[in-house]
Amino acid sequence: MTGCGWAALIGAAALAAEPAVAGQSAAPTAAPAPTVSGLTVTGQKPDPLVDRTTEFVRQRLPTNRNEQYARFRDPICVKVIGLPDGFDAFIGKRVFEMAKRVGAPVAPAGGCTPNVNVIFSTDPQAQLKDIAKRRDILFGHYFQAEAKQVATFSRPIQSWYLTRTVGTNGDSMLELKDTPRCISSEAPGTSPCDIQAPPMLGKAGSRLGNDMSSELVHSLVIADAAKVAGLKIEAVADYIAVLALSRWQGLERCTGLPTILNLMADGCDAEDRPDAATSSDLALLTGLYKTDPREAGTLQRSAIASYVRKAAKDAETAHERP
Repeated sequence: MTGCGWAALIGAAALAAEPAVAGQSAAPTAAPAPTVSGLTVTGQKPDPLVDRTTEFVRQRLPTNRNEQYARFRDPICVKVIGLPDGFDAFIGKRVFEMAKRVGAPVAPAGGCTPNVNVIFSTDPQAQLKDIAKRRDILFGHYFQAEAKQVATFSRPIQSWYLTRTVGTNGDSMLELKDTPRCISSEAPGTSPCDIQAPPMLGKAGSRLGNDMSSELVHSLVIADAAKVAGLKIEAVADYIAVLALSRWQGLERCTGLPTILNLMADGCDAEDRPDAATSSDLALLTGLYKTDPREAGTLQRSAIASYVRKAAKDAETAHERP
């Protein structure tokens, strides 16, 4: 499947999203700043003692309150809506295939309950407003002061994550805004917060971790159909797949590492915007899903970064071969 022609289909497609889940004039050009002579500007040099892959993990992957990294433990089930059926299926398959490739758990085809919902909308802010009103649990944990920011759509594609903390004894607690001790319930007739979780219990006294873990429960991805229409469908699919399989932050800024997440970042040159998931993307996600979920976050970060470094070294070696 090529990206050719899919933009027209986006414009013509009627939104299939269910609400619960689913021209100003140009500003005048500023006058150029006057030239200042006799001034030398030296760019900031990277610190040779700071490993950029470790810093990438630290800056782009947020941790939970136990400073651990979340990943799916429940099998991943994907639902994509808002595009013609063929394109919805293509993107859903791409997420599924990438999940398998990096070692994430996947649900058998058919009959599963989606825990990755992807929505293409011609009015993403209205979609987000409706979710904020009726299903704000999908926004996960945030502070009250961040409520307006969380419910504001400002990028071509954005994501929100629901996570939980799991204790030594297996009890789990959803990480939410107003009810920090809510536990998910499968009992008929109950809402996700009808049952209060007991305090999370871990093991103290070890630098290796407290025997607790962080898990992704749900990924919500919303795309502005108009803003992504000019991009290749394959690139958009890979971007969404990487976005859905881990929690991310700071994606509005370009990063020095080769990653599909630069596709829509500000400040990237054309050569810094891959049109497919890179070896760094796959290595990072593989490291995330292979890392011991109960290790301390510092050890998890080091392990994830080591996967990315190895992938970069392998790519460099392959490039040097005649």
